[in-house]
Amino acid sequence: MTLEKKISQLLNETNHPANARFEVVAFELWGNSREGFETNSAWYLSKNADADQVLQDARGRWEAFKVNYLPKARVADIQDTGFDSTLSLEVDSVPFLEIRLA
Repeated sequence: MTLEKKISQLLNETNHPANARFEVVAFELWGNSREGFETNSAWYLSKNADADQVLQDARGRWEAFKVNYLPKARVADIQDTGFDSTLSLEVDSVPFLEIRLA
């Protein structure tokens, strides 16, 4: 499964209205020798994004995430730990991306 198909599938499973707009948030991750990574600052990749922009942002973040944090990460390992209409995506307990209703 491609990243875009995975994100689209997860978006379709959330409780959001048709033509919803989203905020796409990434996290600064700092290495911690005892526990892996710590989540620090969050920043917006997009505000008021449509589904196509969400997919574009997710692709860009995925490439940076793999290079900088988890080179062996696979799309199949992405888990959604969010609730309601927020997707909180992570791989092996490392935050990858958050997608919220705008």
